Amino acid sequence: QRLTQTQASDSSVTAPGGDAKQRLTQTQGCNSSVTAPDAGLICVTGDSGNESLAAARVVADCALNCIAGGAGNKILAVAEGRADVALMHFGTSLWDTCAPEAVLRARGGKVTDLFGAPLAHHTERPDAGLVNDLGVLATACDVRRVDIHGRDHAAIAAAMRADETLVKLLSKYSGQSSEKDSRNSGCLSSENTDDTNTFVPQASDVARCLAGSPLRVGTISRAVTFTLCGGDEPGTLLSYSAPESSAIRGLMSDAVRLELSWGQGSAGMPSTVFYKRVKLGDLEYARTKAKTQPMKIARDVKSAGVEAAFLASSEVTSALANAGVRVPRCFHADLRPCPSDPIESSFALVLEDFAPAQGWHQEKLLNPAQARAVLSTLARMHATFTHAASAARGDNGKLQHKLASAVWPAGAYWQPKMQPADQMITVAAIWRDTHLPKFAKAFQETLTGDTQWETLGERLQAVAVEVGDASHPFGLDAPNGNETVGEFAKWRTLIHGDAKAANVFLRQATEAAGKEQEEYGWEIGLIDFQWMGFGLGVVDAAHVIAASVDPVGLGFAPGETSGASLRDGTFDDTAAADLLTHYHDEFINASVANGAAVSIEAARTAWPIEEAAAQYDAAILDFARCVFGYQWVRVGASPASLKEAADSFNKNSYNKSLPNAMWLVRECDAALRRRQP
Repeated sequence: QRLTQTQASDSSVTAPGGDAKQRLTQTQGCNSSVTAPDAGLICVTGDSGNESLAAARVVADCALNCIAGGAGNKILAVAEGRADVALMHFGTSLWDTCAPEAVLRARGGKVTDLFGAPLAHHTERPDAGLVNDLGVLATACDVRRVDIHGRDHAAIAAAMRADETLVKLLSKYSGQSSEKDSRNSGCLSSENTDDTNTFVPQASDVARCLAGSPLRVGTISRAVTFTLCGGDEPGTLLSYSAPESSAIRGLMSDAVRLELSWGQGSAGMPSTVFYKRVKLGDLEYARTKAKTQPMKIARDVKSAGVEAAFLASSEVTSALANAGVRVPRCFHADLRPCPSDPIESSFALVLEDFAPAQGWHQEKLLNPAQARAVLSTLARMHATFTHAASAARGDNGKLQHKLASAVWPAGAYWQPKMQPADQMITVAAIWRDTHLPKFAKAFQETLTGDTQWETLGERLQAVAVEVGDASHPFGLDAPNGNETVGEFAKWRTLIHGDAKAANVFLRQATEAAGKEQEEYGWEIGLIDFQWMGFGLGVVDAAHVIAASVDPVGLGFAPGETSGASLRDGTFDDTAAADLLTHYHDEFINASVANGAAVSIEAARTAWPIEEAAAQYDAAILDFARCVFGYQWVRVGASPASLKEAADSFNKNSYNKSLPNAMWLVRECDAALRRRQP
């Protein structure tokens, strides 16, 4: 029925069976000799002989390509159900596609360029202007059902990015290839180790500027050379590659590693950089969230701005470097907040890369030595930004003021003020009605008899407000007085706010890494600073212990998958406490080193371990409120789901390891009993 309505179909076309045959017989211009294949996509396209458009047709692998005039007519054919796919050449303009795109999107379809990037209606769009110079791909909402390969729009676009002929369209942006040096092509990658310079698929939908065009090689070159060389170019950046294998397409941001090929005279220039792009208006998840959870979308927009502003602050990052805390250097920051309409805010960062070629890697969970190295790094960061450290610097609070202009007044995403208010009063019911039915058997088989897991939700809800206030004592919307006076003021510092394994890079320490990092064998790099702000350093430490440490680091036997050692007497009950003590010792040592205290004894008096232990208990309980009241509900947590997620790098420990989940329940119960014996 769809195809038969398509204008100017070729009379030699073979009609599909069933519904496709009905569509074909209604197509304007078709005659009785038209036949069709049995299944597959129906595509409307133009009659251009362009090599790239021909390649796009091959990639789309449609059962039938119908020639039709007019860009609007092609997209309308998809919107009205007369075709499944529309492919357009590289000379259509935004005014050709704008209105029919709106119609198709309203029908559940999608329109992008051939590589899957939105058509950018932006007055500052460089080079392409108003022309769709990377073609147009339009698909119906049910394209996956019809496609013989089961592909949706994103999968078809991914196949386009994996086609060498199509990727050549990007060469004017990513760098021209040459016969003399084939590595200068933007479609080659240093991932290859056999020196064959094999083409690799490109994440060309992610490597875009905020105006929507592909990143230009000159823009990257200027950003890197200005930061490293003050604008003097030691050599020419010939090209870049954005390997698909390095791309991250998140719910709220996209990122990709850019591999750089420099010309002569560029010794010492980085071989890779990391590009992160936040364009919320382009992301369906963000659009939906803006409608259903406006409070959270405003929070998420602010968080993206926080990370960008923090990394762009050279004074703050220099202070961290002096403390031996490694964060990526910011080569370029394009910050475009939109307070009047937060969903239209956008941010882009070109960052130093913790690249595998330089020995950096990530772990699913941190082993004991790695956990200690991370806690040491956080302790040095925390010690750098206390009131006492600021006074010792004698900078009249200049650094603190600079920091305050960049980060959250109160950091950490799970703090009560950043979560729905009803989370504080629904934990008991969620625990009873959702988690107990799924985990009761595991609790019975794993936890000891003195762990009161049946009533955990009720007891946790009873203290939720109290521990929330204790864990996050500083004002989020405005100062509340705790910043400068009271029991928490001396502990107030800069915290990461989401210190988990997924936000940590590691590499084997060398002599150049510094004595403090050599001690534990690991050099640490921190990333993802969206929730960075002021808070209690122990909150970061508790988050690392609860969300990132492997079972052995928490006291379980090596190789344990069930958590049974909690019952059989082989569990090391002191492991978590030892990690907290290690963090506190490192914080004390760093505070003496930066002049915040005159001696170890003075530092221990100023920041006693007993207060740190009380803060740890409150932090564990406050974090558990968010885990049990929200995160476990969102992921549908169960022993089976944890097992299925075991290989995930991005999920926290309690969402992918049963021993870690059992530990969190046990630690929560123990903290409750320590607070209310």
